[in-house]
Amino acid sequence: MSQELPETRDKKAYQPTPEQIERWKRLDENDGAIAGRMPPEEEQARIFKEFLETDYLTDQLERVRAHKEKLLKKLKSAEEYEQFLLEKIEEREARKG
Repeated sequence: MSQELPETRDKKAYQPTPEQIERWKRLDENDGAIAGRMPPEEEQARIFKEFLETDYLTDQLERVRAHKEKLLKKLKSAEEYEQFLLEKIEEREARKG
């Protein structure tokens, strides 16, 4: 699909304004992130270093610990219920015997 360029009154070729050219340059620079191109190695190293130095790891650790605490509470509840069931089974077998 081709785009037709706007015509001027004297039918000369369309000339973009300097502002349009500058905007297109900025869009082209950002196109790498949109298209999934990898940033240069120096940029990758900087991003990785920032990632490790931020509170992200601390936040993740807090989330994992909170999740672990919930799981431990569920485990304790399941163990208590298991013990309750075992006691009931023992009571039933004692009444039979």
